[in-house]
Amino acid sequence: MRIGIDGRRLGERPKGIGRYIWELCNGLDEVLPNAQFFLYTPRPLKLLPISNRWSFRVDKSVLARLPSNLWLVAAAGRLAQQDEVDCFWSGSGLLPLVGPQARRVLTIHDVVHKVAPETMDARAFWATRLFLRRSMAKADAVVSNSEGTARRLEEQFGYKVAAVVRPGLSKLFKPMAECGVEHILAHYGVTRPYLLTVATWEPRKGLDLLVRSFLNMKEGGLVPYHRLVLVGERGWKDAAIADLVRRNSESVLSLGFVDDVALAGLYRGAEAFVFPSKYEGFGMPVLEARACGAAVIASDLPELREAGGEGGIYIEPTEDGIRDGILMALKQKPPQELDWRDWSWSKSAAILAQVLLGSSSVDGPVARHHDAPRQVR
Repeated sequence: MRIGIDGRRLGERPKGIGRYIWELCNGLDEVLPNAQFFLYTPRPLKLLPISNRWSFRVDKSVLARLPSNLWLVAAAGRLAQQDEVDCFWSGSGLLPLVGPQARRVLTIHDVVHKVAPETMDARAFWATRLFLRRSMAKADAVVSNSEGTARRLEEQFGYKVAAVVRPGLSKLFKPMAECGVEHILAHYGVTRPYLLTVATWEPRKGLDLLVRSFLNMKEGGLVPYHRLVLVGERGWKDAAIADLVRRNSESVLSLGFVDDVALAGLYRGAEAFVFPSKYEGFGMPVLEARACGAAVIASDLPELREAGGEGGIYIEPTEDGIRDGILMALKQKPPQELDWRDWSWSKSAAILAQVLLGSSSVDGPVARHHDAPRQVR
C-alpha cells in the first residue's frame, strides 16, 4: 500500500498538530510494516526518515510559493497522483481538492472557526471557511482527535466520524526523579514554587487573562512566593501578552520553546499546571501534565475533560475561575497516576490504519482504542 501524507506541519520543533501527525506517522510505520509512505511539503523537511519505507516529496514548482493551506488544496494532490498513492491522509484539517484518485482520509482537530473565530490568524480562518466543507465532501472518511470534536462535527456539519484517534503519550511524559527535575529547573533558572502553562501565544489560549489573574493574586498576597512560568513560542495577535510579560518579568518567566525532556521536568516540578483556553479540540499539554503528576487546572470544556480526566480541576476561563482553581489546586492532595495503557500512540495509529485501509467508513461506527489490533497488514 502506498500512503501519501500532508507533511506541512512537521519540522524540528512541531507544535500540537505537528506532533500529533509525527507520532502517528511513527505508529503507522509500526502497524503497517509493508506500506510505503510519502510526505508532501512545499519546503524541505529537517527530519530524518522514520525508516527506509518513507520518502519526502518537496514541491519544486512555482506553486510551492503559495500560502501553505492554498498549496495543499491546489498542489499537493498533483504530487500524490504522480506517486500513485492508494490513500492520502491529511492530519491538518484540509484535503487536496485537485487529485489524487485515491482514498482520502481527513483528520479534523477542532471547529475553532465556529466556536472562537476571533482568535484565529486571518489566513487560517479564511482557508477554513473556504475549504473545510469542500474537504469534508471530498473525504472518504473523516476522523477526529476527540469525542468532543466528533460530537461538534456531527452537530454543526452533520458528519459522523469514522473513528476517534486520540493523542497518545510519548514515554518521556511520566513522573521524573527529583534529581532530574532539579537539574532542569536550575538550567532554566526556575525556582520553586511556580505555576506552569504551556501554549503558543495566541488569543484562544487565555494567556493574557492568566497573567493578569496571577498578578492580581500576587498583589493580594494569595501566592506571595510563586512565579508563573510560560512555555511556548510567539504566535499571532500576541502583542498585549508580550507587553504584559515584559513589564512583569520578576513574577512571570517566559521560557519559549523547550524540548520534551525539559518539559516533563517542568510539569513534574510545578505546583499546578494551568490551561485557561477558550476552546480546544483536545488539549495535549493537559494530558502530558497529568501524566507527569501535575495538578491540572483547565477550562471546563468536554474536550479538556477528556484530556484531564476525573482528577482535574475544571473552571470557567475568567479571573475568578482561575483564582479559585489555583487556590483549590494548592490545597488538594497529589493527583492519581495516569493509566498509560489508555494512551498509546501505537493503539491510536492502529485505529487510523484501519481507516486508511478502508476498514471504517464515514457512516460506520466510531472506532475505540480497545478495538484496535496490535498490527494491521
